[in-house]
Amino acid sequence: MKQATARVRQKSGPAEAAEASASANSSDLLLFTAERLYAEKGIDAVSMREISREAEQKNTSALHYHFGSKEALIRAILQRRMQEFDELRNVFLNEALQRDPQPSVRTAVEALVRPMATGLNEPGKGNYYNRFLAAAQMHPDVDIVAFTSDETNRGFRRAQALLETALSGLPASLVRQRYLSGLAFIIFSLADFERIKARRGRQNRGFDMTRAVENLIDMVVGAVQAPVSERVLARLRENGNS
Repeated sequence: MKQATARVRQKSGPAEAAEASASANSSDLLLFTAERLYAEKGIDAVSMREISREAEQKNTSALHYHFGSKEALIRAILQRRMQEFDELRNVFLNEALQRDPQPSVRTAVEALVRPMATGLNEPGKGNYYNRFLAAAQMHPDVDIVAFTSDETNRGFRRAQALLETALSGLPASLVRQRYLSGLAFIIFSLADFERIKARRGRQNRGFDMTRAVENLIDMVVGAVQAPVSERVLARLRENGNS
């Protein structure tokens, strides 16, 4: 993708501008097609050739031209979406903290959930990113953290820091585990909501997405601030609170 961008910048004139625009459109179409196919079928079940065919690319080498490899393609999907949602997440956090400077567990959880739920309430719109993200999360060769950049993770880091402050009475190791487990629960729950929306849409049946998202937030808030059992405290003492 960076190579394609560099080539676009080097071009000038009407014909070159049209070619650059077509190249960018081709890149976007391939990204969206790959995201959808990976979400619907799983990462290992989809070939680069199938993505090109589904995207109706006459040039079968277009995918390799833009991205080079399957790993680079997955990285590009993650980077693109993470950047979109990171912007939404930081706007939400800025507005929430202006209203109430005191960090709360709910604010942190909402900052995680709401950007990723964007679009789920829009009727007729196909959503695939959360299912793609769930597939990536489960794949043994995909490291989501390594595949994304610091620039696209700032909102996540802010939400985690808020949670650590709001749960300062708990051992840091437990807070981190609850954050990571809560994030995984959010990803797989939203992926399931996408599947339900798609299935019920085909059946002309409704689904109260707003209620589902709000209930998801309630559940994660309850889970991350749940009382610590004596068994867990005993394990912490045995292991030096680590």
